[in-house]
Amino acid sequence: MINGVLSAYVPASWFHARGIFKVLRRLEPLLPDVAKMLFLTFTVNPALYEDPQAAFEHSRDRLRRVFHKLRKGVTWEGKWYQVDAPYAVKVEFHKNGWAHFHVIFLSRRYIPGALLNHLWGLGRTNVQRISNHRFRYLLKYVTKGGGLPEWILGRKRLRVFQSSRGFLRRREEIGTEAKQPVPTKSRFRRRVTTLGERLETWKKSALLKQGDQYSRCILMEPFKVLFDHLVLPVAQEGRYLGNGRIQINDTIEIMPWITKPNQST
Repeated sequence: MINGVLSAYVPASWFHARGIFKVLRRLEPLLPDVAKMLFLTFTVNPALYEDPQAAFEHSRDRLRRVFHKLRKGVTWEGKWYQVDAPYAVKVEFHKNGWAHFHVIFLSRRYIPGALLNHLWGLGRTNVQRISNHRFRYLLKYVTKGGGLPEWILGRKRLRVFQSSRGFLRRREEIGTEAKQPVPTKSRFRRRVTTLGERLETWKKSALLKQGDQYSRCILMEPFKVLFDHLVLPVAQEGRYLGNGRIQINDTIEIMPWITKPNQST
């Protein structure tokens, strides 16, 4: 008889509703002070493209060209504007699948909105100042009010957040605050899969804690189905620990649900 604590498996991923907070906890110590820094938003006009995926690919390339021009400097209405500072880009998707981009430059320089519209040319732009609170809020979402757009699920990778050299704080500057690197891949992935496939695998995964050891269990059904099946009897027996955790007194009661256990840590 082997006992343990069973809970949902939560990956460190931008694309998982709870896993995104694991990513942010590791990223947080590295984030700079962005109070009153230059904050730009770039949206895309759907009328210019066949579909959201084509718009994303083209607009991402256009964004790089805008950064290049700002680094070199631009003359606009007789004045010289240049922003040559570290930056970060955060992608966010509307429910309909169309992307927009938030950009933070570690600079307090000014850029006229008309100039930014001219450089972008693919839709509306916005020039503001940002606060640290708003920056953290922006990082919490890839989409709001819905799941990931369908076209994203077929991709193998998608960079949600990326920064230029010098934007994130160096680890030697923060001591022991951030020992672990910012995760970019699931430690359990053994082959290249699509985001949609990974989401389905995560749904059918559970974490079993036995002492100091953790096992990731691949289930035949989503964890929610197993949880709903077990929670009433275990609650009646006083084995529901709250926060989605169940005390398992004998792993035999979950064996019919498990197809393959993967050991970790």
